Amino acid sequence: MNLKNIKLFFDEDNIANLSLQSKNTLINEVFINDFIETIDFIYNNKNIKGIIISSDQNHYNYDYDLDFLLSLKNSKSIFDTITKLSKSLRKLETIGIPIVSIIKGEIKLGGLEIILHSHYKIASKDSNTNFYFKNMKYSFTPFIGGTQRLPRLIGINESINLFLSDKILSAEEALEINLIDEIVDESQLIDKAKKHIIQNPVSLQNWDDNKFKNTKLNPFSSENLGYFISKIASLHANTVNHYPAVKILMSSIYEGLNTDINSGLKIEARHFTWLIQNIETRSMIETAILFNKKEKIREDIISEFKKSFEENYAAEGVRLLINGVSAALIENAGKRLDFKAGPLEIADSLEIQCVINQLDSTDAAVASLIRSMQKINRNGLSKNKGFYDYNEGIKCNIWPSLTELIPESKIQPSVEEVETRLLYSSINNIFFNYTKYSAIQNAEVCDYMLIKEIGFPFWTGGPFNWVRKYGIEYFCKKSNEYSKSFGSRFVINQDIIKILKST
Repeated sequence: MNLKNIKLFFDEDNIANLSLQSKNTLINEVFINDFIETIDFIYNNKNIKGIIISSDQNHYNYDYDLDFLLSLKNSKSIFDTITKLSKSLRKLETIGIPIVSIIKGEIKLGGLEIILHSHYKIASKDSNTNFYFKNMKYSFTPFIGGTQRLPRLIGINESINLFLSDKILSAEEALEINLIDEIVDESQLIDKAKKHIIQNPVSLQNWDDNKFKNTKLNPFSSENLGYFISKIASLHANTVNHYPAVKILMSSIYEGLNTDINSGLKIEARHFTWLIQNIETRSMIETAILFNKKEKIREDIISEFKKSFEENYAAEGVRLLINGVSAALIENAGKRLDFKAGPLEIADSLEIQCVINQLDSTDAAVASLIRSMQKINRNGLSKNKGFYDYNEGIKCNIWPSLTELIPESKIQPSVEEVETRLLYSSINNIFFNYTKYSAIQNAEVCDYMLIKEIGFPFWTGGPFNWVRKYGIEYFCKKSNEYSKSFGSRFVINQDIIKILKST
């Protein structure tokens, strides 16, 4: 065998030692092929008494090769690629002989998924042995069994909370929740692994043992069904339906636990295949994770961008109010887009005077509203009253008398239409400022800055990325319609169109 990522050798007890080689810590096509070849070799060797999985550099710092995954072009190639690794690891897991992982150092998601195939997991009693969970809201869910094995091992609630956290678990904490089975001194790892193999010549996972029944994993039990309903509702509220990995995680666990492990793995793979092709997922990954930010934008430009962005967003909210849109609808639309707050709340936090900076000759009614509110000392958060009422700086409710100044229209637009206007106004404000500052020469750098430092909705991957993916022609058409109805702030600079079409 000519393996690049795995070293396989046998000791005097005929125990196979499968050592992951740290020169490549990304799960990609080469890694997958090496694993398949290694497992096929082990599977066909009937004299092997057990398998010890380890890592050559004292860590399981393995993660997904995002460039490789995003390069897969269609549903079939994605599904076939991930399932061939999953099936091979499943083949190893069900071989019948004991598999033991010895664990040291950092363990990331890819390494965890490999470890979960072991029947027994022994960790080093070392402060450097830690399990890293990174919130997958902005990226991918597990695709080689993590959504199926972890809940079956440690429980539903515990697994979901870990997957959606940014937690680091010590070996002791991992042992406490049954993620691992034993902690020993580093010098004892190999001996303990061999001892377990000798004492347990036949090994099965709990999910493959017909004698083992865990009623706590039934998603349709009264306890779990209630948990899933409430958890899905709260996650939907927190992610405003723009972070599909969260929905896919919940679906994979809920549907997978309703069946056997083999069917569950297919469910996970099918959901992951959809997720990897989702526009929002790809946009977030390309801008926030894969983009190699080398250019540094001056702090004063970032500050000016942010000031203009927030003031424009607040002003558009007040314009919508003048158009008769209800304050509650405006605020809900802003939150659904995943801005940090609704535009009227942002206006209060900046002081409502900030809106004046964004107005032109067509906005006399907006200016009049702001002046009327200032006359009654409703200047914003500093006065504990603006578009909202506050109690010592704590937001209470939208000012009940606001409709006396600005009556609501009897017919309200859809929340989707209000969202579109807020989003398009924000994007065109950003495009204007991009052409204004010659120091910014790279649209990808601008996208990165906007979602990381300024507060533009993360799920878009930035305005340039979003417009390209959702359609340049449609964006131009819609912006042109808005410019005719609402003003020149929606007119797109032709230089921006050239930039959008250049990549």
